[in-house]
Amino acid sequence: MFMMRLDRIDDEKLVEQFFQRDYHDRGMLKWAGFFLSDHTSALKKMFANEIPEDLQEKQDEKEVSLLLAQAWHYKKMVHVQLNQFQHGELIESETGHVLGVDDDQIILQINDDHYMKLELDEIRNVEILS
Repeated sequence: MFMMRLDRIDDEKLVEQFFQRDYHDRGMLKWAGFFLSDHTSALKKMFANEIPEDLQEKQDEKEVSLLLAQAWHYKKMVHVQLNQFQHGELIESETGHVLGVDDDQIILQINDDHYMKLELDEIRNVEILS
């Protein structure tokens, strides 16, 4: 019985020394593998639902300006296709109302609380929606 108690004390010391000197808790890093696979599958599902938009004809800045001015004047919604690609595949585009012009920048209201400032040279194509 006495011998068993000494072994237990030695084991506790060994465990304590291990956690103090040798063991390094990786914290959230140990969960990264789980998050990464879940996150990756969620991203794949999200992008699978996106329908690729056809690349529209590039309009010159004068035509883009005229269409945006008309949309602003008549309070029409516009669909703006940008010269940027998302993830190398999908053309980036936005739909909203033109709120105003600031030099060569257009302020587009996407929804009630989201606004976007665009440079004229960033815009590839403008379509006025009815």
